[in-house]
Amino acid sequence: MEKWYENEIGKNILQAKYYHVGENDPQDFINRVASIFSPEVKISMHEYLEDGSVCPAGRTLYATGAKGKFKASLSNCYILPSPEDNIESIFKINAEIARIFSYGGGIGVNISNLRPKESSVNNAARTSTGAVSFLKIFDSTGEVISQNGRRGAMMVGLNCDHPDIYEFLHMKQHNEKLASMNISILFKDDFMKAVTNNEEYELKFDVAATGEQVRKKINAADFFDEYCKTQWDWGDPGALFVDRLNDYTLLSGYDDYNIEITNPCGEFGGNAYNSCNLMSVNLYNFIDDKFADAPKLNEETFAKAVSTAVRALDEVLDYGYETQPLDANRKCIDDWRSVGLGLFGVADALIAMKLKYGSDDANAFIGQAMRLMFIEAARTSAQMAKEKGTFGRYDWKKTLKSPLVKLLQKEAPDVYALIKENGLRNGTLLAIAPTGTISLLMGVFSGGCEPLYKMSYMRTTHKMEGDNKAFKVYAHSIKDLLDYNELSYDTADEEIKKRFPWIIESHEVPYLNRVKLQAVMQKYVDNSISSTVNLRSDATVDDIKRIYLAAWKANCKGITVFRDGCKRGNILGVTDEKKSSIEYDSIQPKKRDDIARLDGTTLVRHTSCVDKMYITINKTASGQVFEVFTNASGGCASNIATITRLTSLALRSGVSVKQIIKQLAVSKCSACQALIRDGRKDISLSCGNAIASALMEVYNETQTKKDEETYVDKSEDASINKKCPECGHYTLRPEGNCVTCTYCGWSKCE
Repeated sequence: MEKWYENEIGKNILQAKYYHVGENDPQDFINRVASIFSPEVKISMHEYLEDGSVCPAGRTLYATGAKGKFKASLSNCYILPSPEDNIESIFKINAEIARIFSYGGGIGVNISNLRPKESSVNNAARTSTGAVSFLKIFDSTGEVISQNGRRGAMMVGLNCDHPDIYEFLHMKQHNEKLASMNISILFKDDFMKAVTNNEEYELKFDVAATGEQVRKKINAADFFDEYCKTQWDWGDPGALFVDRLNDYTLLSGYDDYNIEITNPCGEFGGNAYNSCNLMSVNLYNFIDDKFADAPKLNEETFAKAVSTAVRALDEVLDYGYETQPLDANRKCIDDWRSVGLGLFGVADALIAMKLKYGSDDANAFIGQAMRLMFIEAARTSAQMAKEKGTFGRYDWKKTLKSPLVKLLQKEAPDVYALIKENGLRNGTLLAIAPTGTISLLMGVFSGGCEPLYKMSYMRTTHKMEGDNKAFKVYAHSIKDLLDYNELSYDTADEEIKKRFPWIIESHEVPYLNRVKLQAVMQKYVDNSISSTVNLRSDATVDDIKRIYLAAWKANCKGITVFRDGCKRGNILGVTDEKKSSIEYDSIQPKKRDDIARLDGTTLVRHTSCVDKMYITINKTASGQVFEVFTNASGGCASNIATITRLTSLALRSGVSVKQIIKQLAVSKCSACQALIRDGRKDISLSCGNAIASALMEVYNETQTKKDEETYVDKSEDASINKKCPECGHYTLRPEGNCVTCTYCGWSKCE
């Protein structure tokens, strides 16, 4: 069986994102990552990395073994405190953003402590420019402090009761310079209740420096309608339900642990200076008897993997302690020792279980898997507390107030007793990240808890390889399903769906079923879940409103909605293709050696000076006429060669085949015309006309057969998907507040 690092996608992602300078062997990479762990954990993690069963997050993959080479944090993202309402605090936070970006991390920050627009200030300005205005400073820092040519990821939040909430809602429409930020509104329960009851809601802010009290009343339902319209149009802002973020954690009983914002992808909500230390388990790899009559989760091996991963994450905290950007980050590790274990391959696991994503049976299965995962993670953290000590601020009386600890008391009393006796090593345990790149790296699996974005897509060899071979790439579970049933890889996607009706793609999942699955998972996830509901372009504002209301009512902590055709593609640095005017002296023809295979047709034509002209028309695998060759028995060889070469040049430069035929066909030779008048019906009007005749015959055949024989891959359809700025393919899939390219593994959270 092919290893993940032996397939082209895995090799390309390793090369582009995770290899250190001079590194080019997958085994060296695996050894480097596994080397940071204690002996027992090291053995297991090496095996899990080898078979793609457990994978640390991208920053950990890259930064392990970096000490002494370069500075890089092992944490993906950081939570910064909301700046206080003064210039000194704002610029202090900006300096911390710069430092975190320089270490490769992203940030989340809430700006709700900043006074609203036009409130009084005690300086020459007289009135404030408002909370949103200071985001220009943070944005400029992101532009200056880049990470290998990319901006650092940034999530900015504002509480729903802040008087600048309308300006925040529309900030992307009004200021393109801020469009690269992820933004979310933190909705409180009292606001959402006012929405459902169509009631007024008070926006309020007390300016401590001046004593001014700002109060405004709005209709909550009207604002929420406007929010959903803006979300429909822009794909932003996202929604975070802040009361649920704080009330449903292992640390809910700790007054000094307050969650103001999440990381850019939304899976980690933490207190000030906390960070995302992430790892994910591949659920698919723990399904036994895949596709058979009675597939099942191997609970024993799954539990062992969860336990190993939690121990590994705890050791990552120690290994990466010195490389944290700020002293406050190290203090946060001392106090809370937060980790976030998640899943990937969820959709693939459901296919292996023969369960349709979002169905009641699928949700029940995922609920059981999450229950086992949470119980085992809590058990392991309690065992480590006995071995190594608890997190710094651990207090049993405060921990007991957590609804998740009460859940353990009910569903896993042995684990509850273990925590009561030993405490917990970690203040947070589970966080479901989107895993866009690592799920592709480990074998083309579905990311996080997302459904399959596409069953398959056409791919050519990555630009690093240079030979551009075209082949069809299946999701891991689909490829295994075809192998299990001894079906050809040429089987059409629609035929696969017809034969195996439990297979479903993202855009086919009823959107409320997406919410139901997320809610089932959230019951056992102490942190958050990065989840994206993908909607077709014809989705309505009411659809989006139903999703957000359903997510709040189902006790989700937040959710992202992405409608095809919304302007968020531009926010992510992706622009729609537009026809441009001709730029003279600029077009470079496609090289012949870029094409691995061409199919040719040879025709014979006659002219007055060439008894037999053999004309070969070559086509690409997709049926495009690519080039022409001629072999003439007489005539002016140099003239015929010139016509042939210029025709091929025009074809390889993308000139319309019809226009080429039109120009060649008008050429007439008087000697040829004389033979035609003498009754020679097989004579062409000229050598150019002969080539035009052959070209037209092959081109027309191609056009006739195109709809029947050419594979149409919607994942490369510009009308459906966005173009990857890295590799140029229309294969971007949205995940949380990020996108990932299924072609080259590029990802971005802006």
